[in-house]
Amino acid sequence: MSIPSWPVTLPQKLTIDDFQQTLPDVLIKTDMDAGPPKVRRRFTAGIAPVEGHIYVTSAQLETLINFYNSTLLNGSLRFEWVDPTFQEYAEMRFTKPPTWQSINDDVNTGYQQYDYDVSMNLEILP
Repeated sequence: MSIPSWPVTLPQKLTIDDFQQTLPDVLIKTDMDAGPPKVRRRFTAGIAPVEGHIYVTSAQLETLINFYNSTLLNGSLRFEWVDPTFQEYAEMRFTKPPTWQSINDDVNTGYQQYDYDVSMNLEILP
């Protein structure tokens, strides 16, 4: 089975105003009887958490819901999308279902008016 790609009809980048990405936590700490804890690397590669949001129209929200529920089997599968920091394709998955809220004031980008602000929690897989 091939890895699905992020739908081309959805925004191709997270908005920059509240995007957050963290380095993978690959360390393990062990308490000692005396002195500081011992720290060592547990893995050579880890999962990088990503949080952010996109603005979508009503039709795009339907596309996202269908992608999440049907294509990704309720978020259980990974997909390919652009890493927001390095702008290279990466394998990602949702860590929890996306949430959205209606936009009170129209957010205008170019000629596009959006209806919803969608928050997403993702992780970039090694």
